[in-house]
Amino acid sequence: MFAMVPSFVFAKTPNDKQYYKQWYLEQIEAPAAWNEQTGSHDIIVAVLDAGVDLDHPDLKDNIWTNTGEIPGNGKDDDRNGYVDDIHGWDFVDFDGTPTPGLDADASVDAVIHGSLVSGLIGAKGNNKVGVSGVNWSVQIMPVRMLDSEGAGDSSSAAKAVTYAVLNGADVINMSFSGNTDDPKLRSVIRNAYEKGVVIVSAVGNESKDINSSPVYPACYSSGESDWVIGVAAVGIADAQTSFSNYGSDCVDLSAPGEDIFGVQYLNVAQGYDDAYSGGWSGTSMAAPLVAGAAAILLAEYPTLTPENVRNALKLSVDPLVLEGEFVGEFGAGRLNIANALAIAGNFVEAATDTDASDSDTPDTTSSDGTGLTFIKSPSYPTVYAIAGDERRAVVSALIYFTYENSFDSITAVTDEELALYSLAGLVLPKPGVVLVKIQSDPRVYSLEENSEDAFSPLLREIPDEPTAVS
Repeated sequence: MFAMVPSFVFAKTPNDKQYYKQWYLEQIEAPAAWNEQTGSHDIIVAVLDAGVDLDHPDLKDNIWTNTGEIPGNGKDDDRNGYVDDIHGWDFVDFDGTPTPGLDADASVDAVIHGSLVSGLIGAKGNNKVGVSGVNWSVQIMPVRMLDSEGAGDSSSAAKAVTYAVLNGADVINMSFSGNTDDPKLRSVIRNAYEKGVVIVSAVGNESKDINSSPVYPACYSSGESDWVIGVAAVGIADAQTSFSNYGSDCVDLSAPGEDIFGVQYLNVAQGYDDAYSGGWSGTSMAAPLVAGAAAILLAEYPTLTPENVRNALKLSVDPLVLEGEFVGEFGAGRLNIANALAIAGNFVEAATDTDASDSDTPDTTSSDGTGLTFIKSPSYPTVYAIAGDERRAVVSALIYFTYENSFDSITAVTDEELALYSLAGLVLPKPGVVLVKIQSDPRVYSLEENSEDAFSPLLREIPDEPTAVS
């Protein structure tokens, strides 16, 4: 048996001086994704947290600016209800300076938290400074709703969500959790989802099964829709961490959340004299990696819905190494941004026409009529399908066997021969052979012909069981 994990040889890496400490970006295949997309300043990610360092050298160029406000004039120029909210809003001190609280009771962890989370999403990449975020370019909207000790309430969270939606956030990151199911917070999160905002939340760090003890906002959903992408934390070996909450009902996927290095609050006068630090662990670190991935997908495909984004992220994960009671409880798998980006474009609006015929199956034979050519070189674990001068990664044996009956069809090539083919994406299952279902989504999808690319079939929703059987 051989591995079929995509191996992107010519991955783009940033020139940031401390990038080498960010092991987790390699783990989630960010460099491979950067070959296609490094983020866009058109995408706004709201960070609901304890405040952000607006002047940090790795954040300042990616901080959201409210162009409808005139700085310092004491007026609500854009009439959104907030005066001088140039770079977001502070729902703790009720002003337009959403930076961390530095009072006598301030917790170091709380002071650093929001800047760290923001840096994981969008520290400016490839600028020869510090570290890189998942997005090299993005707009981070700081919305402070946690106090200087890292505490907050659902009322402040609801106001913060409402503010983010009102002011154009495309993604909301919530690296916090609580046990209270607040109807107001539930309502505004549902409204955000229905308005097309991708919502990502940490699932908490109490090592508990949240199937039996739900946490919020990660567990907010309805019978038809999963409003929040719940994120658990795994370590460098893709195994469960000792602290992460878990539970198949609320965890959609996992991301690295242990021994994380990144941006921290910088204020030498207050004793915060390091711009970067490491050793951070928690689902608070895992969630912004997923939020950053969502922003990358939206930068490439702005019309994706929150449902499209969630499903693309879940369908593209790498497998986890879990044991005992944790099996199946850490979501679909571990985040892989490159895979998600490769398949996200295949998501289309659900089709109502489910008639099928032999003509619906794309021609997957090679020019000589012998079928697809699959190759593998000695130095890389990936098997590729060849089409013309392009190669596409086969991400699992299950996908391979929708085209072939045995591994004997794989041709051995040299590393040099492999490099002659340009990398063009992934191979999905052969249309007409399998149906696709996502763990937390009751719907089933078929794979249909993509007239522009036979190797990237389109996902179409199956409306009922009789249609699926037929």
